Amino acid sequence: MADSTRCVLLFSRKPSEEVAAKGLRRARPLFELAGRRIRDAVALLPDTDLLIPRQRGGSFGERLANALRDARALGYRRIVAVPADTPALGERHLRAAFEALESRDVVLGPAPDGGVYLIGVGGGVEVEPLLLGVRWRTSAVLRDLLAGAGAAGAALLPDWLADLDRPADLPGLRVDPALDPILAELIKRVLTAAPTAAPEAGGPPGRQALAAPISLRGPPALLLA
Repeated sequence: MADSTRCVLLFSRKPSEEVAAKGLRRARPLFELAGRRIRDAVALLPDTDLLIPRQRGGSFGERLANALRDARALGYRRIVAVPADTPALGERHLRAAFEALESRDVVLGPAPDGGVYLIGVGGGVEVEPLLLGVRWRTSAVLRDLLAGAGAAGAALLPDWLADLDRPADLPGLRVDPALDPILAELIKRVLTAAPTAAPEAGGPPGRQALAAPISLRGPPALLLA
């Protein structure tokens, strides 16, 4: 059993695998930064463990549900699941998520494309109803999760953070006014070294490019990182 009551589930794959799967040439430093920021952030949070889930389940919904159940079986009562393909995600967002879980059973980090970059659950929420019917890898993910949260509702984090699923995401991420200098410089280098396609017209992209991504890739066998 866990000594802590809180954990962060980091669903990730190797940066080289992210680059290959998403066609983001020379973007390995961005994925390395994203993973490193999560690890550094968890180290600064009190009473919080970092867990690396493994795949188990036929669909993403099954894998996520299994991960959450496994974490609860270990004794964790407040669980925040995040991917390693959202470079702007850091300590502030994780801290805000756990603070929200003090009074709410569900917290979500919204993404501009209709998805989410963070899913947090407390001890009072049933996992199956929350995830039932969610249209993963589409622009309806956030809407479906809000519906699954039911009458009690979900807390939404104030920051809308974009993940990296394809080359066209980079130019849009670069113009974010809240972008920090380190990430801005890395994106500049990637765009200079490997020109990418312009963002699609007609609004934010859908989630079709997601393979195993926020797809919050994986579930446990939870490994303490």
